[in-house]
Amino acid sequence: MIITAADRPRFDPFAPGFIASPFEQYAALRDHDPVHRSRLLESWIVTRYGDVDRLLRDSSLSSDIANATPTTITQIELDGIAEHPRWSQTIVHMDDPDHRRVRTLMAEPFRVREIGRLRELVEARVGERLDQLRRRAGPGTTSIDLITDLAYPLPVEIFSSWLGVPDEAHPQFRSWTRWVARSRDPMSPDERTELFAALDAMVGYLADQVEIKRRAPAGDLLSYLVQAEQDGERLSPDELMSQLITLYMAGHEPTAGLIGNGMLALLRAPDELARLRAAPDLMRTAVSEMLRFDGPNQFVRRVTTAPTAVGDIELPAGEVLYLGLASADRDPRRWGATADTLVVDRHDSGNHLQFGAGPHSCIGSHLARLQAELVLGAFLDRLEGLELAGEPVWSTRMFIRGLSSLPVRCSIAP
Repeated sequence: MIITAADRPRFDPFAPGFIASPFEQYAALRDHDPVHRSRLLESWIVTRYGDVDRLLRDSSLSSDIANATPTTITQIELDGIAEHPRWSQTIVHMDDPDHRRVRTLMAEPFRVREIGRLRELVEARVGERLDQLRRRAGPGTTSIDLITDLAYPLPVEIFSSWLGVPDEAHPQFRSWTRWVARSRDPMSPDERTELFAALDAMVGYLADQVEIKRRAPAGDLLSYLVQAEQDGERLSPDELMSQLITLYMAGHEPTAGLIGNGMLALLRAPDELARLRAAPDLMRTAVSEMLRFDGPNQFVRRVTTAPTAVGDIELPAGEVLYLGLASADRDPRRWGATADTLVVDRHDSGNHLQFGAGPHSCIGSHLARLQAELVLGAFLDRLEGLELAGEPVWSTRMFIRGLSSLPVRCSIAP
């Protein structure tokens, strides 16, 4: 079959049905235009697993948008950075050697051994939230929203507790984080103004907390980051603030998306849900499969700094690439005929790309996994007779895929 220019697929997040399921569009791009020039984003979208995996590991690519050839879209972002320069100091936008230096200063608390020590904190927060819902609902069958009641508030509460933020501030952080997490999505000028207002308010609060921890360190993450030192190097005040905001942004909505998307996938695959209930030791593998099957992170961005071959195309320096993590994780070239099927014991599901790869792999991946495993495990243990009670509602985000509502019926066991 010959694909003409008129028939060639294009990336269109506004197309009917895309929000509910972008995977058909990703499949068309993989098959017919795997290195796709997007007019909307004025950049390239890469969708095949082999290309995405290789480019994630390519140290010649930059994470700094200042290295891109100017476009309308890049200029909007650069103008925002000029107005709020601390935003450029986030680890997500840094290249080596600054990236390596900042990551080294932050790394210790995020190692798997250290994250394992948060198990009791996570279990306690999940248990408290389920107990609150049970007291509200009483015995017997009730209707709850797995997103607004559980999956969305829990990651902020857990991270804020670990950071050392007082409980009374957690609801405010949910509001601020919701705005900051949208920073990569297209926005109107008024929305961008609200974003930076939220960012400034969040920074102001955290700056006060930094001073408290500097004077009286405690056994929390913020105290560690304030004191962190390596070979005489410390995080500057602006670097510290940028990393705190990044940790909230990267750790909240993606984790909520993993929990919500994963739970919906299980409810839509009752045989797989039954297998997981019967063998809860599969939970770690199942979480990897949920990430692969319908993970929250749709794209990461990179910029070429030298001529770079991607598929059959040679791109010059300065080109912006959006690497399609979610598309790669459904690519039959890598995953075979069951790429579009949830398989909770898939032996190689850990090779998904949701946490990236290479030097910029997600520093918070162990925390996200721990939360998902314990939250989903608690759901399966305590939400009895769990079933859908209405149509799920997807958020309209372009780069983070997640539900804004997942109504269910269940009884909440003590």
